[in-house]
Amino acid sequence: MRAWQQRLDNPDEPLYTVGVAADLLGVDAQTIRRLQGAAVQASARPSGNQRRYSRRDLEILASAAELSKDGINTAAIGRIIELERRVQRTPDQ
Repeated sequence: MRAWQQRLDNPDEPLYTVGVAADLLGVDAQTIRRLQGAAVQASARPSGNQRRYSRRDLEILASAAELSKDGINTAAIGRIIELERRVQRTPDQ
């Protein structure tokens, strides 16, 4: 497989700009910017200093957008997402 194909297949590869992320999630760019602080630990800024999001980031932002639509504030969204991350890292017993 070619290097560029591997990058496309990598769920952690930051490929999507704010505008593309907003379009894919069906929200406006301002919503992405507002939720990113609570949901995404650190968006990549490759050349051009423009934020980029990975597929994994988009999954998290989609969850954050749903929580926001349910009336949950940004601080609570950040806490919920952090707790979900901890649960995913906890080994099964």
